[in-house]
Amino acid sequence: MKSLVTLVMLAALCACSHEKSPPLEISKVRILAAMPGSEAGVAYMEIKNNSMDSVTIMSISSPQFENVEMHETTIVDGIARMRPFETLVIPGRTTATFESGSKHLMLVGTKPDVGPGSLVTLEIRHNNGLLVVSATLQARLPSN
Repeated sequence: MKSLVTLVMLAALCACSHEKSPPLEISKVRILAAMPGSEAGVAYMEIKNNSMDSVTIMSISSPQFENVEMHETTIVDGIARMRPFETLVIPGRTTATFESGSKHLMLVGTKPDVGPGSLVTLEIRHNNGLLVVSATLQARLPSN
């Protein structure tokens, strides 16, 4: 009987100390300023869906830019094409990766007071709410 009580107390303690992870987690955020002669910066990140249900990213915006667009680079007949897309469905328990040569964010129309070293905020609207992430705007070199 004593071992049963100990087992029940241990189970209750584990249940109380277990932190539930948020439905979406953002990691590996990199926000790069526009290259000289270009009007658009770029952002990369990973968005992990911790829930069992699909999450739909409906839009992304930033107070530091006039427009943020989700784009995807694909190779068709040996030619790279960059196309915008409106929404992104992230199935349950998967991660969407925004990286060079694939899905990425185009940051169009940098506001006048924003430059390398500025804090940039991305507001990610999804079917379950709003997620806000911030990172420092990095200077973009030709190899980035």
